Amino acid sequence: MKYRKILLASLICSILYFSPRNIFSDNIKQANKFYETYDYKLALDIYQKIMQKKPSLEVAQKIANCYRFINDSKGAEVAYAKVLTFPGADAINYKYYADALKQNGKFEEAKQSYTLYGQKLPSKLEEATRLANTTEVGRMWAENPDPNVRIENVKTLNSENSEFSPVKYKNDIVFTSDRWFVQSSDDKKKAPVYGWTGNPYLKMYHATKQGESFKVALMPTLNQEYHTGPAAFTATGDTVYFTLTETPKGKKKKAPFLTKKIYSSSVAGSTWSSPKPIALNSDGYSIQHPALSPNGAILYFASDMPGGLGGMDIYASQRQSDGSWGSPVNCGSNVNTTEDDVFPVVRQDGRLYFSSKGHVGMGGLDIFTSKGAYNEFELAENLKAPVNSSNDDFGINFTDDLNGYLSSNRAGGLGLDDIYSFKIVPQQKQGPNASNAALFFAVDGEVSDKSTGTVLSNVEVILLNKSTNQQQSTFSDVQGKFHFDLAPETEYVITGNQAQYYSKQEGSITTIGLKESTVFNVKFELERSKDTYMVKLQNIYYNFDKWSIRPDAAVELNKVASFMSNMPNITVELRSHTDSRGKEVYNKWLSQKRAQSAVNYLVKQGVATARLTAVGLGETELLNRCSNGVKCSLKDHQMNRRTEFKVVKVNPVASITTSSSPLRKKQ
Repeated sequence: MKYRKILLASLICSILYFSPRNIFSDNIKQANKFYETYDYKLALDIYQKIMQKKPSLEVAQKIANCYRFINDSKGAEVAYAKVLTFPGADAINYKYYADALKQNGKFEEAKQSYTLYGQKLPSKLEEATRLANTTEVGRMWAENPDPNVRIENVKTLNSENSEFSPVKYKNDIVFTSDRWFVQSSDDKKKAPVYGWTGNPYLKMYHATKQGESFKVALMPTLNQEYHTGPAAFTATGDTVYFTLTETPKGKKKKAPFLTKKIYSSSVAGSTWSSPKPIALNSDGYSIQHPALSPNGAILYFASDMPGGLGGMDIYASQRQSDGSWGSPVNCGSNVNTTEDDVFPVVRQDGRLYFSSKGHVGMGGLDIFTSKGAYNEFELAENLKAPVNSSNDDFGINFTDDLNGYLSSNRAGGLGLDDIYSFKIVPQQKQGPNASNAALFFAVDGEVSDKSTGTVLSNVEVILLNKSTNQQQSTFSDVQGKFHFDLAPETEYVITGNQAQYYSKQEGSITTIGLKESTVFNVKFELERSKDTYMVKLQNIYYNFDKWSIRPDAAVELNKVASFMSNMPNITVELRSHTDSRGKEVYNKWLSQKRAQSAVNYLVKQGVATARLTAVGLGETELLNRCSNGVKCSLKDHQMNRRTEFKVVKVNPVASITTSSSPLRKKQ
C-alpha cells in the first residue's frame, strides 16, 4: 500500500512537471537563448512547435525574423504575413514582408506592402515610396531578360547546401561551400554545425575540370575550424587572400561569430603556408570578401568599419613599396550605399563588379558594375536579368570578357546558393545575307502635338526587336526629332508615349527582304487629353461603407463613357479606393465592389466589357494623412473614397513612310 502511494505521488509530480505550461516555459527559454546567440535555425525549430500550441505575436515575430536572418524568403513571406494578422504588430513588418515578396518575384504585392509601410510610418514615407517604385523596375527587368546572355546551373559543382564565389586558381576553380564534407552518416551526425544556418561551417573547395564534370576536394591547410572563404588569388596563383571568421575574444565557441578578418597564405610547391592575418584587420569591425586588381596593386574588400555610408561598404587599399597594405579608403557613393555593398570582384580589364542591396535592384543582392579604380568610380550599373534575379545574385567571376561564373539562390537551383555559368553571345550586327553588310537601315522620326502642330521634345520613343525581344529607347530632341539604326533582316515595333497624352502610337517596321538602304520616316502625332477627362476623376465619390453610384458620380461616369465612345481604341482601368477606417481586408473587398459598380454603370452606357477592368486597392493609396490612428474630419476621409480612371492601352498606328538611300552607313 505504501509503495502504491509513493508511485501515485511520483506520477502526479511527473504530470505536473511535464504539463504544457512547463514544457512551454522550458522551450521558450531555450528558443530565446538560441535566438539571442544568433543560432537562428536552432531557435526556429523550437519556435515553430511553440507556435502550433500557443500562438502569440512575440513568437510569430521571432519566427519571421529567423527566416529573414537565414535568408529564406519563401518562409519569411509566409511568416511576416502571419505577423501582420496580430493586433499591435510593428509597422516595420510591412517592409520586411514586402522585401520577401519582392525576392519571390511578387512585385505588385510587394509594391502594395511598401506603400502600406509608408502610410503606417509617415517618417519612412520617402523610403517607402522609393522602395515601391523599385518594384516596377524589378518587374520590367524580370519580364525582359537579355536574350544574348545564357545562364546554366553547374550541377557538378553544387549540392543541397550553399556553393558560391567561384574564383580562378591557375587552370582550376576554388569556391566556398557549407556542404557536408564528411563521408558517412555517422560522421555527419558528429560534424560541427553553425547554429545560424543549421549547416556545417563554410570551407574552401578546389575544383578541377575533368571533361564535362569537376573533381572537388577540400583545400588543404587553408581551411580553419570555423568559416573559411571566399578567396582571391594573385595572377600567378602563389598567394591567396581569404575571409576567416574568428571567435570573439572571451566568448565560448558557441557564441555568435561577429569578427571576420582577411588572412593570406603563400604556396611553395604544393604546400600552403600557415594562414596569417593581414595588418588591416581589427577586433572592432569586420573586413571580408577580398579581391585584387589585375596587377595585384590594389586590395578591395567589404567592411563595416566606422565612417562608411551604412551597412557593409567596399574599400580599397594600395600595396606599399615594402609590400604592406596602405590605409583603406572608401570607394565612394557611386559604389556604396546605406545598405550592404559586398563581394567585390575585379575583371581582367580592371572593371569593378560587386553586389548590393542599396542600389535599385530586382530583389535581394544584385550584381552591379562600375568603371574606375581605387576610390574614383562611375555610377554603378545594374547587370539586369538574366544575370540578376529577384533573389540574391553575387560572387561573379570572369574567365574571359564574355564567360564566367556567378552565385545565386534563384528559383530552380539544386541547393541554397548555387554556382551558375554565364555566356554572353555577341549580338550579330549583320543579317545572314552577306550582301546586306554594306546596306544602311534607319528610322528618322518626329513627334508633334496633333492639335497645334507644335513639335514635342523629351518624348520617349521605344524600338522593340521582335526577334530578340530587346528594347532600345531614346527621347525626342528640342526639334521633336529622334533616330534609330536598324539591323538587316529584322522586324521591329516602334512606339511613342508621353504621360500627358492619351494617344500612345505604335507601328511596325521590317528590314526583311530589303535589297537597298532604306530610311523609315516616322511621325507621331499625339493628342493632348481634354481637361474634362483628367486621369484622376477624384469627384467620383462614395458614401461611407457603400459602393452604389451616387448621382454626382453618374455625371462624371457619363463623361468617361462619352470619352471612350470618341476614342474606341483605348482600354481603361477603374481603380477604386477606400478611406482608412475599418479592417484592411474588408476595405480591399469594398474597393473592389466600388470599382465593379463603376464598370457595371459604364457597360450599361454601351461601353464594351472587354475594354474595362475593375481594380480595388483598399486603403493602400491614401491621398492625405488620414491613415489608421490619425484623427481626420469626414471631409478628409471622403477624399480617399474615390475611383480613378487610368488609360492602360492605346493602339493607333503611327504614320510611317520610307525613302530609299544609296548611302552606306556612316562609320
